[in-house]
This record gives sequence, C-alpha cells and structure tokens, in this order.
Amino acid sequence: MKSKVRNPKLQKLSLSIGDFIRYWGFRRIHGAIWTQIYVSRRPLSVSDLVVALGLSKALISPAVEELVLHRLIKEVPSPNEKTRLYEANPNISDVIHHVLKTREALMLKKITKDFTAFSKDGDQDENVDPLRVQNLGEMVLAANLMLSMMLEQEDILKLPMDLQG
Repeated sequence: MKSKVRNPKLQKLSLSIGDFIRYWGFRRIHGAIWTQIYVSRRPLSVSDLVVALGLSKALISPAVEELVLHRLIKEVPSPNEKTRLYEANPNISDVIHHVLKTREALMLKKITKDFTAFSKDGDQDENVDPLRVQNLGEMVLAANLMLSMMLEQEDILKLPMDLQG
C-alpha cells in the first residue's frame, strides 16, 4: 500500500525533471530523487524519499547510490549509524560539467571514431547517400564543437547569457 505523498506538486515537478534527465542517459527516478534532495532545506534519507515520491525503497536505494557515484548528491553526517542522509551538490554547473565530461564526451568520442571509420571506407554501399553522409559528418562536428564550448565554460549555466551578448 502506497503512503500519501507529502507535496504532490513537488512530486510532479520531480517526476517531470526525471523525464527530462532520461535524455541524458539517466533514469526518471534519478531526476526525481535529485530534485527532491536539491530543493530540500535539510539532508534527506531514503525513507524521506519514499514518502516524498510515493515509491518503494527497493527502487530508490540503488538510484541514490548511482547519484552518489555520479557526484550529483553526497552522503552527509547523520545523527545515527542506521540512517544515511544525502544532500545535493549545490553547484549545478559543476554537476552538468561532470556529466558532460564523463558521459557525453565519451559517447561523442565513440560516435566520432565510428563516423571517421565509416566515412573513410572507399567501398561505400551504393544505397548510402554521400550528401547525407556529409551532413551527418557536419552534425558530428557541430556536436563536438558545442560540447567543447560547454566544457570550456567556467559556469555552464551562464553560457546562454554569454551568447546573448
């Protein structure tokens, strides 16, 4: 039996952010947990998250450990040995930078390597459109340039303002 969620609007926002974060290769639960912890005035336990999200401890616990691994949240001192408390990394720009560098950059490096190998192949399949291959190469180049620009920024969240002039 599910317990009543304490703040349904925050739960809805958390799950919406979870939907967004799925595009970064995380699961919806990661975004929901991170949002709850990030907006909280105090560190939260897994039990707090179970109540806040109306989800099971079995679903939340491993996701919390993964968020710790990716440095989106960290364990903080607890009043007792049984309860683990977590708080979010307060610097969202650092979090995004770390994820881009450790996940997206590796994926893009593989794509670039695979594209280079494919495009150098002299025996192109007759069903492959050379113009589309060229366009795909431009997309890969643009993605690499955008990622480089983002990683060079001291504060990624200020990039849109910097680009506006």
